[in-house]
Amino acid sequence: MRFNFDEMVDRRGFGSVKWDTLGEGTLPMFVADMDFRSSPQIIEALESKIRHGIFGYGQDPELPGIIKKWFQDEYHLSIEEDWILLLPAIVPVLAAVSRLREGPVMITTPNYHVLLAAPAKAGKKTILSPLRNTDEYYQMDFDDMRQRIQPEVRLFYLCNPHNPVGRVYKYEELKELSLFAKERNLIVISDEAHCGLVFDRPHIPFFSVDEYAAQQSISIMGPGKTYNLAGLPFAFALIPNKTLREDFRKTCYTLPQPGILNMAAAKAAYGSSGEWHLQLVDYLRGNRDYFEKALREQFPAAKLTHVEGTYLQWVDFRPLGIADPYQWLKDKAKILPNQGKPFGLEGYVRFNFGTTRARLEEAIGRMQEGLNRRA
Repeated sequence: MRFNFDEMVDRRGFGSVKWDTLGEGTLPMFVADMDFRSSPQIIEALESKIRHGIFGYGQDPELPGIIKKWFQDEYHLSIEEDWILLLPAIVPVLAAVSRLREGPVMITTPNYHVLLAAPAKAGKKTILSPLRNTDEYYQMDFDDMRQRIQPEVRLFYLCNPHNPVGRVYKYEELKELSLFAKERNLIVISDEAHCGLVFDRPHIPFFSVDEYAAQQSISIMGPGKTYNLAGLPFAFALIPNKTLREDFRKTCYTLPQPGILNMAAAKAAYGSSGEWHLQLVDYLRGNRDYFEKALREQFPAAKLTHVEGTYLQWVDFRPLGIADPYQWLKDKAKILPNQGKPFGLEGYVRFNFGTTRARLEEAIGRMQEGLNRRA
């Protein structure tokens, strides 16, 4: 079955943060959800639950087994169901888990703005290490990390695939991070929300890198980004180490269990939406290629890197002589991206290309017109 990702679904009037908080003349390219319908299997699973009509506390003993099989199929990794802890969402976990150990939390920048803010929301300090930006891509700067880290740090937050810069870290990079963590007795909290959206090579779950990573990390995943279920939040933590798993349970004990509809959607996502997922990634890869090529051709002075994963493009238009790219895009091009400052790098903007090709073409046209008007 072929799925139509070119369908122009009108999301206005349905409570969409992306589409219902703006005037009709502005093209939204900010908040990270997609403009595509979820898979038919997910919709059918939700309809079945809704027809039943009772939405009490839920459970699904089959779900851990489905996630286990998904890991085997997706990553050729064998995991135990006991390692899996079901969670209501990724974001509240990022704040709660910062209390897992005393001391500051180390994070690289730029980074997902919620991840950057999470420790502070929990009353913890952060130590920030800038990623090294080459012309090809961003990299963790281990020399800088070694200089900045303090002895009392026990937690390191990783975002992979990386939001907003689009990196999918290679095995060698993740191995070096594991060695860095081992030297300093760190636990790595790995936010892998975009793990199903990679284009150039497979995603590597951090716990699979080596034995230290397996025993001293918490990998947090969920179907929200890959299967467009952000409004039905669901997540799980994968923790092979039993002692660490129990510490995590105690730290996150106030978080509620996932809702009955959320679990039904997750089960259908991981259990029966494989073909939809494959076609989605293929479509997004085409979007990535089109958007990157158009930006490089039409705005050659703009600074951007190749997106290896996610549906997010990180761009600096200031080399075009635009002092405030976010305001320029909003006022002159009538496009609303994310501002770079909350991600830790002022001046950049983040575009969401998880939309139809036609809307991307419209966005490029609006930018060209805005630049012409500026001239």
